[in-house]
Amino acid sequence: MPPRPVIELVGRDEEVERVSAALGTDGEGGAVLVGGDAGIGKTALVGRLVARAADRRVLVGHCVGEVGTSLPYLPFVEVFAGLDARERALVDDLVEAHPGLVPLVPRLAAGARGDAVRADLVEAVHGALTDLGRRGPVLLVVEDVHWADESTRELLTLLFTRGGPDGVGLLATYRSDDVHRRHPLSAALAVWSRLPGLTRVDLGPLPDAAVGRIVRRGGEALSPRVVDDLVRRAEGNAFFAEELAAAVRSGARDAEDLQRLLLARVDQLTDAAQGVVRVAAVVGRRVPHVLLERVAAVEPAVLRDALRAAVEHHVLEPWGDRGYEFRHALLAEAVLDDLLPHERLQLHRACADALLDDPSLGSEADLARHALASGDRELALTAAVRAGDSARRMGGPAEALAHYEAALGLLGPGPTDPREGHELTLRAAAAANAAGRPMRAAALLRARLATGEPTPYERAALLGGIAFASRMTEERVDRLALTAEALELIDDDAPVGLRVGVLTRRAEALMDSDATTEALEVADEAMALAVEHDLSVDRTDLSSILARLSEVAGDPVESIRRLEGVVAEWRDVPDLALLRAMHVLAGVHYRQGQFDAALAGFERTVAEARRVGLASSVWGSDARSFAVTTAYEMGDWDRALELADDAATSGLSSSALAGVEAAAACVRAARGTATADELLAASRPWWGEDGRIAVQSGSAAVEALGRDGDVDGMLALHDEVVGFLRELWGIGRVAVEVRLAAVALGHLAGAVRGASPARREAGLARADGLREAAEAVWGPGSTLPTPTLEGRAWEARARAEWLRVRWAGGDDIPPEDLVGAWREAVALFEERAEPYEVARSRQRLAEVLAACGDRGATEVLDLARDAARALRARPLLDALDRVDRPAAATGLTAREAEVLALLAEGRSNGEIGRALFISTKTASVHVSNILAKLGVASRGEAVAVARADGLLEG
Repeated sequence: MPPRPVIELVGRDEEVERVSAALGTDGEGGAVLVGGDAGIGKTALVGRLVARAADRRVLVGHCVGEVGTSLPYLPFVEVFAGLDARERALVDDLVEAHPGLVPLVPRLAAGARGDAVRADLVEAVHGALTDLGRRGPVLLVVEDVHWADESTRELLTLLFTRGGPDGVGLLATYRSDDVHRRHPLSAALAVWSRLPGLTRVDLGPLPDAAVGRIVRRGGEALSPRVVDDLVRRAEGNAFFAEELAAAVRSGARDAEDLQRLLLARVDQLTDAAQGVVRVAAVVGRRVPHVLLERVAAVEPAVLRDALRAAVEHHVLEPWGDRGYEFRHALLAEAVLDDLLPHERLQLHRACADALLDDPSLGSEADLARHALASGDRELALTAAVRAGDSARRMGGPAEALAHYEAALGLLGPGPTDPREGHELTLRAAAAANAAGRPMRAAALLRARLATGEPTPYERAALLGGIAFASRMTEERVDRLALTAEALELIDDDAPVGLRVGVLTRRAEALMDSDATTEALEVADEAMALAVEHDLSVDRTDLSSILARLSEVAGDPVESIRRLEGVVAEWRDVPDLALLRAMHVLAGVHYRQGQFDAALAGFERTVAEARRVGLASSVWGSDARSFAVTTAYEMGDWDRALELADDAATSGLSSSALAGVEAAAACVRAARGTATADELLAASRPWWGEDGRIAVQSGSAAVEALGRDGDVDGMLALHDEVVGFLRELWGIGRVAVEVRLAAVALGHLAGAVRGASPARREAGLARADGLREAAEAVWGPGSTLPTPTLEGRAWEARARAEWLRVRWAGGDDIPPEDLVGAWREAVALFEERAEPYEVARSRQRLAEVLAACGDRGATEVLDLARDAARALRARPLLDALDRVDRPAAATGLTAREAEVLALLAEGRSNGEIGRALFISTKTASVHVSNILAKLGVASRGEAVAVARADGLLEG
């Protein structure tokens, strides 16, 4: 079989496993029919299955749809012609046993006499496949069955009915969107669907995360916003995603090619049906029947026939009992773009008139869209604002933002009522914050501020809004100056809500600047006004600030008490302020090391955010990331990955999803299931919007590079992450430098041990630099807050790792210094209750103890191994296996004794490896060592000697 084109398969792991299982294993046969829309990924799935079929003889045939190629049994001719080219002797044997096969072998068919007998040919194919299955496993693939000739369909019916012969897996694919009611394959599908031995697999749309990977791969990098737009438009179709990305990268040519591809389906319809489809495209992706009927203005019988044809050709699909929808949004776009300008204008005007006459035919958003497209600016403005308000009430902040921004664009210069622009800007900014886009909120507020139209009070509100939004971004903004200016614009006659809002933002800015006393005074003043005037949202927000100030002042118990009261009192206030209180409460638990309470709190925040439609807000998306981080640190790694997987299917924005993936990267690195490139792929574009994404994904990638032995790459990425964060936050040192230094130092030890003199000296010099950088973070002159318990644990770890590097490099480090440093690191991580870091520190401690001949190494190793097994931390388990235990009196190490016990149970090397969470190769090395130490030549002899010497229990 010639090599298949390599098409990367993304997001179909579940379908691949399902198809693989249905195709049969261990000598069984199986039959699978895979359907899906054009471009959904059928060819890529087949490619993955073929690549995995290394132990099978793979036979592939294609059906062809071009006119004039309807050769009977075309895919089977291709199959046997290919087999004949590779294994002529085998084909001769098959033909001798099954003469009816001759017409399918071009080399033999040319000299054959007489007409082929269909029954003989069909039986010959089945018999030949049966013979091939006896010789070894076979995978037979027939692609694009929607183009199959009648003979091929009948032959497939026979094969599917009888089921795959033993050892033969039969796989057929077809394009489901091509198969309408009168399509030739339709009747065959009806028969096949009733066959008990045939497994049908329908490929649905890919999740957004998978489409995003397709859009980003290959060619120049696209901005995150462009990626989000392409993901939305592709609607889960891999081909459309690739074509759209290519169109963006290379210009309009590819976009036009895609449009022609889509319009070809519409061109198959009658003129009347095409006219109805054009009207439907103007109405929208989903088309209420009543509205379509009114705007199309055709006879009911004509409309009925047109819609039937459009549905049968998969241009439109039924939309419940309300109307119809386009098979794909890109198809609707292509039809719309193909309309003449005047035609489009007239149809939009007709839709707007219909919606004005009968609002039940659509929404305010529909009216705004049609009014704008028809040139009625005033109507479009009014409808857009109403649509934004409606979306906000329904818990759709992103949709509300889009409507408000559309309305702002319709205001034009110098609106009749300047307040209209101010209020609309505040609504848009609030929607942007609720949608998790604070940078957009700040931009909208600044744009309004720059017009020169706002009054002093309005300027104060805008400045306070900028202070609020910028606090949730990595933007460098002097919020103390902003809030001071805002307060100067407020006099005694200012609305109380405005005064409370600005005071709240001032208290936040002071708190973030460590001016705790002044922040408390301002917050108390604002709270008194909020209570007096019953401003519930402001009271909730201020309660969070006051609780956080209690924690900063060293009273976390009081902070938790306050916050629990806020959440209980304002549970029915669906606002960002409540989400903030819930998030801050979980954060206090997290910083106190109360991981169970923290995880429950973050998950509760996520659930509440989802319930009120604020899942993508800063507090909602942040809670997801922190929930994953908390689960990782407390050692519940399966839960961490479950939370990450849930986020991937929850419709979050790319930036929010990047934060969750960055948190999950720590688990993937520690389990050794992802490379550094894979860990950085989804997160790097978002480093500038959230420094924590850079911290977590960068740390995980540094770990992965060190784990994989790429020390130079590890050090380069370390420097990149540190430099990026220093620049982003505008400070000389960042706290995460301590952790990054400790990780890098941990991998440097292996690099200097046994290295050439030059490499060793360079490594030691770099280790000294990392140690100095870590010490400077909280050293003399540092402006960073006093380190938390977590910070102190990593400080101790960095110092211990540095001593280990110097020791590995040949320095005469006193053993008691090494042991003491590692015992301190173990103790601090135990206090922090981080099982993984405790286990890693114990692995280092055991290494030192074993080198000193201390029998305590065995107990430390066992504790570390128990934790690593529970976490399924493969790299750590491998590192533990490399630590030499002090030899027992028998000469066997403790690990060798474990292997010996499993040998006595008759386990193979692979089974031993799986039982002890080590590789098969490592298990084999241990078995060889046991045989050598016991002076025997076989595994059975080793067990017998061990029993005789009392080395085995029982």
